[in-house]
Amino acid sequence: MTRIASNDHKKLIYNANHRGLKEMDVLLGGYATQHLAHLSLEDQNIFEHLLAEQDADILDWCLGKETAPPHYQKLIVHLIEKT
Repeated sequence: MTRIASNDHKKLIYNANHRGLKEMDVLLGGYATQHLAHLSLEDQNIFEHLLAEQDADILDWCLGKETAPPHYQKLIVHLIEKT
């Protein structure tokens, strides 16, 4: 299965680790560092789009305070299970 380019991969890991909210740095950065290389191209693209969302929204989705949009639900579950 095709993966994103190495430079893009490094950029995603960097962006996941430098969110601004420490909890998101730990959650998203840790997940990206450990799992991004093993995701399908589609899931890598979804992760990239997730990084464009507000930290407060992602945190609410992960904590179950709000329902994540359908296109993020699988990734959010994986984030919670793997970190």
